[in-house]
Amino acid sequence: MPLFVDSIARNLKRPETGLVGSFILRLLKKVNRSLEEKAVEHAEIEPHHHVLEVGFGPGLGLKRAAQCVKKGEGMVHGIDFSPAMMTAAMDHLEQEIADDIVELTLGNAVHLPYRDNSMDRIFHTNCYYFWPDVTAVTKELFRVLKPGGQMMTLLNLERVKASHDTGYLKYGNYDPDGYMDALRTVGFECDGMKSLKDGEAPYELIPARKS
Repeated sequence: MPLFVDSIARNLKRPETGLVGSFILRLLKKVNRSLEEKAVEHAEIEPHHHVLEVGFGPGLGLKRAAQCVKKGEGMVHGIDFSPAMMTAAMDHLEQEIADDIVELTLGNAVHLPYRDNSMDRIFHTNCYYFWPDVTAVTKELFRVLKPGGQMMTLLNLERVKASHDTGYLKYGNYDPDGYMDALRTVGFECDGMKSLKDGEAPYELIPARKS
């Protein structure tokens, strides 16, 4: 059982190919869909916006965000460090990529390949607790976000705590207070975490702004 838990934990941090990786991919498609859609909703994306999702997984949020931008005016960007998720997202977003609405990057958020002040909106779900250096990543996110831009962080804290208690989050640190401290340290305005509901399903939202 410990080996199974460790395998799940490693694949939650960085999904791979294989039996466990395939299970995690199906799990993400089922469990994260609502959070991804709510993240895009809270981001209030406009047709001309350039949008970034960090840790895009199978591409559910990117697909929803692509519906909000206008070709030739806006663009949706995604970065993830899992080759397995890159493959899954490319399949899911084949048309959007062909239409030059979505651009995917395989890479590490510690070194974002985007220009300073280039993004109007940033969002990520169930992601920050896997960053090895939260301050370094938030500094990069602050760099690429335009003044006046907003970043939306969403998670299901109850589910995350349960995953931590069972050992499935052994390779992550979900502490929201530490994350918000990092946001403020690098310059974000962050008023705190909000507990909300999508129907009967609870979730947490951490909005941040760059003035």
